Amino acid sequence: MGLRPLPGGIGALSYPLLLVVAALRVDFTAVGGPSQMATAVLGTILFVIAAPTSWLFAIDFIEAGLFTVVAVSVLTSFPLWYLVGVRLARSTNEWSVWIARYLGTCAAWTVAVLVVLEVLGSLR
Repeated sequence: MGLRPLPGGIGALSYPLLLVVAALRVDFTAVGGPSQMATAVLGTILFVIAAPTSWLFAIDFIEAGLFTVVAVSVLTSFPLWYLVGVRLARSTNEWSVWIARYLGTCAAWTVAVLVVLEVLGSLR
């Protein structure tokens, strides 16, 4: 039968919410020393992991400010995370199994995004 989908969906928002909060504590536009630039890049990577639709809204021809890109990316990405949690809840019968599958999904997603960023970074 599966678990109740609502708690699974809400629980699935924990990882992206944590990443967005960590990313937003960083100044994306820092242009100071090397440590500020590295921090800005790390914050951007965390945000892309949490809000994968941010790629769509960061295109140059879309004249949007940073707040608009962040807000729309979160509003369009969090439902995707919610649906992942709902799907996992419907396919499991115990919360311990749901947590293990959710952590595995988060780890796989993070690795996949980092691999894509590495491949894109190696293109010249």
